[in-house]
Amino acid sequence: MNKRQLGLTALALAAAVATAGMIVAQLLPESDRIRPVAESTPSATAPPTAAERGAPTPVSTAPIDETAPLSPERPQADPEPDTDTEVGPRTSTEVLPPGQVDVTLPPSKPRSALFSQPLPPAVNSLGEVVDGFPTDVMPGIPNSLVDNSSVATQGDRLQAAFEARTTLGTDDVLAFYRHHFAPLGLLETPVTTTKRGTTLSFARDDDSVTLSVTAVAGGSGYVLFGVFTAQG
Repeated sequence: MNKRQLGLTALALAAAVATAGMIVAQLLPESDRIRPVAESTPSATAPPTAAERGAPTPVSTAPIDETAPLSPERPQADPEPDTDTEVGPRTSTEVLPPGQVDVTLPPSKPRSALFSQPLPPAVNSLGEVVDGFPTDVMPGIPNSLVDNSSVATQGDRLQAAFEARTTLGTDDVLAFYRHHFAPLGLLETPVTTTKRGTTLSFARDDDSVTLSVTAVAGGSGYVLFGVFTAQG
């Protein structure tokens, strides 16, 4: 057998072997077959998607129904209070309607009368203080030189007058009687000042006292005149 014949014989044997392999592969079940590499191994070079390529997102061209009711917006929840923030004392600004709060002030304590019945008899004297003179209401300044004093009464009314001199200056005399009359409720009215001196008036209800002070050699001269209503 020459070389050509040997070559043809080898080709025929190779073809027969290949044909037999294909027949055997067809006869095997699908699970035993060898899958191609392209099907079993995911491709590392999969084509990019439209979003990865930066392609524009398709816009819907469907018509808009303008008669459809709009969906109501959901209310936003109130923010939670900040518990770390210090809050000062709260003050109420609520105004109560009229008529709901009954505020009754306690009755004022009645003031005691400056004079009570019976009143002393009418009398006057020079150089001294007469008996029955209301020295607790109209006292003379200590160490004063008394010029005259008097008391006159009519019904429940009493008038008292007192004239004296003191070594105190006029401002000191005014301060003395202001300090004395204030606790009695005798309130001062505006001051009247003339060339002859200063006059103060003190009043409480139906009671009043007038004080006149003038400057004299060595001190001051002063006159007290009071009008009072006695209570029985």
